[in-house]
Amino acid sequence: MELTILKKTDKEINIKVAGETHTLLNMLKTALLNNKHVEIATYDIKHPTISEPILFVRTDGADPIDVIKKASKEMVKECNEFIDLFTKKTK
Repeated sequence: MELTILKKTDKEINIKVAGETHTLLNMLKTALLNNKHVEIATYDIKHPTISEPILFVRTDGADPIDVIKKASKEMVKECNEFIDLFTKKTK
């Protein structure tokens, strides 16, 4: 995975997420949309085999980098909860 910030303002950010697909970005988008400061969170993949996803986030004024960090931590927490539950259920 390689991240490139294409554009950033106080409220918005566009990030190219090279090497990733819908799997990671859809989960991130969902986590972002659960944040009360996020007005828009979406991503675009122009062509599934030859283009890199672009993540777009707009906030109500909160730092978009901070909200992405928070959403990423929530994703890790959710994955860890799944691992714990799955491990308990499969013993």
